[in-house]
Amino acid sequence: MIGRGGSGFRARRRNSRLIFAFLFFMSIVLYLASVGNDEAFQKSRSNVEGVGAKVLTYLTLPFRGGEKLIGDVKKRWNAHAENERLREDVSRLVDMEARLNDLNFKLSRFETILNVGAESDIPEQKVAARAVSENDGPFAKTALINVGIKQGVNEGDAVMTVDGLYGHIIGVGNNSSRVLKLEDLNSRISVMSKTNQARAILIGDNSRNPTLSYVAEESDWQDGDEVITSGDDGVLPMGLPIGSVFTASSGDKKVQLFANRNFVDWVWVYPYDPIKSPEEDPVPDPEPEPADQTSVDDSETAEPPL
Repeated sequence: MIGRGGSGFRARRRNSRLIFAFLFFMSIVLYLASVGNDEAFQKSRSNVEGVGAKVLTYLTLPFRGGEKLIGDVKKRWNAHAENERLREDVSRLVDMEARLNDLNFKLSRFETILNVGAESDIPEQKVAARAVSENDGPFAKTALINVGIKQGVNEGDAVMTVDGLYGHIIGVGNNSSRVLKLEDLNSRISVMSKTNQARAILIGDNSRNPTLSYVAEESDWQDGDEVITSGDDGVLPMGLPIGSVFTASSGDKKVQLFANRNFVDWVWVYPYDPIKSPEEDPVPDPEPEPADQTSVDDSETAEPPL
């Protein structure tokens, strides 16, 4: 009994080892087979996708052609509508041009009849100059320029930048001048709105944005209105651009100066002759009429009375 039991145990253990070895071998075989199948599957899928992409490209050609055809039709329809609108605009502009030419002709005739010129108050002569800010002058916001009396510059002339009015001249030397900038506390010029010709006085307060003061109650100043010189003070010509209006947090109407948009390096001066008062431009005395030489000669040649 004991012998039989011992031999049976050994047989079972041997069989268990054989089964374990067989299963281990099969697991290795299955692993190797699965790795090879993944690589083959990936390669096969890549090939199928490449072929499928080419097939789908050819299959979608008719659909893409139809989409292009529909797009061309829409573009042609839109172009037709655009052409119709442009024809209407051209017709309207031709009518406006005819009216404008007629008005220009009437205006020129009226100017000829009334002997009134329509030229601008802004002088055509300009004097270019280099501007340098002054830090220790008698005013807070001034600049020095390198032109003066010798270049035809006078006190009161306007100084411009490429953006707008910079200030006006308050002191002149032979080859230099002092410019009072619009921001200075002592700067006061007459201005108006380019939109509705509303008048005001632009007063500097040593900040970058001067204030509109002495505004009439009926004046309609709106944010965004362009401010230009009015010429009412008789010092600056009318029409020089200054800036645009905005409302400050305090409720005051301020002006954003065009000249503050960029760094000021070069400026030009407008030599301007303001309207003179009658006292400054008196009527010249009439020249005395020459003696009547004919009467004198006649008296000398006349025969004495008998």
